[in-house]
Amino acid sequence: MNDKVEENVVDNDMTKAGSEVTKEQLQVQLNYAQKIITVLQNKVNDLNGKMVQIEAQLLCSNEDRETLIKQRLELEGNTEQQKG
Repeated sequence: MNDKVEENVVDNDMTKAGSEVTKEQLQVQLNYAQKIITVLQNKVNDLNGKMVQIEAQLLCSNEDRETLIKQRLELEGNTEQQKG
């Protein structure tokens, strides 16, 4: 029942505006919307791929930093032992 009411409202709005939308016009608009969605999906996928690469680089950098810190602390410990 609500669908019929909504259809009537849409029909009334179209006739008030004095223009009637054809199936072909709707199909063109639908095709355009689908192309926009496809482009957006491709961009999201590309950006997700880049984010994954950046996250992997960050993890590797953090691991390298931790390794360098440990090496430095070991060297400082060895230097202190040699002085003492």
